[in-house]
Amino acid sequence: MLGDLQKIIGRSDQYQEEDFVRAANMLLVNQFLYAERSGHRDSYFLVASHVDYFVNLFAAIGWSLIYQPDEAYLGILPKGEERFMRLKLDESLFLLCLRQQYEQKLESFDVEAGRAYITSDELLTLYENLTGREIPNETRLKELLSLFSRHGVIERGKPHETDPKNIPLTINPAIRQVVVEDFIGQLEALCEERDDEQPVVKQPVAEDGEEGATPESPSAAEEGGDSEAVVGTAAQPTEAQEDAETNATIAAPEETH
Repeated sequence: MLGDLQKIIGRSDQYQEEDFVRAANMLLVNQFLYAERSGHRDSYFLVASHVDYFVNLFAAIGWSLIYQPDEAYLGILPKGEERFMRLKLDESLFLLCLRQQYEQKLESFDVEAGRAYITSDELLTLYENLTGREIPNETRLKELLSLFSRHGVIERGKPHETDPKNIPLTINPAIRQVVVEDFIGQLEALCEERDDEQPVVKQPVAEDGEEGATPESPSAAEEGGDSEAVVGTAAQPTEAQEDAETNATIAAPEETH
């Protein structure tokens, strides 16, 4: 890989080795990069212009590079056993609600450049209606939104001063990469178990970025336990999230070295 990189740099008058290192680190930390985000833009276009190199680079460590130029984003997904991670039940349910809302917006042609727009109040209402569970408190909601924002699944906007607790949210098209087909069936299965033992649900990642994977049958877990889903990064979990059992890392560090 180092030889390939040196050849690329030798032919380029635009990029240096540190630019490639920075782009790779940004993918590992953020999981998805978007052309329209100012902080992502330079790394996005570097990766987009050297897709083959980065495909090989991440394949060497067991990751798949996803490149969606029509929607102007790219990202990485783990393969093999690392394709699964454990999420707490409310995290899984919120992810499924986000996917349901995204599909509904698509069906009604209410998306812009592949992105759907809702508010935190709308998400909470949907969560309550679909799951029959109590909505999380303000602190827990912020934790959930922060988790999904770190993985590039959503983006948080600035609330209006007249309604400071109602946060504008953008659901990014990457939601279809981390929550694959049969999300409605999984949502229903989790909700049906809400008064009993909580199930464990596996959501395989569709490696080609398309839907069609079928989750394994749920098995019982302890009350208030975790359920497996597909979000993953190569970073280590933060101390605040070490109480959640994981099969893959779920939190990005503040910086890389």
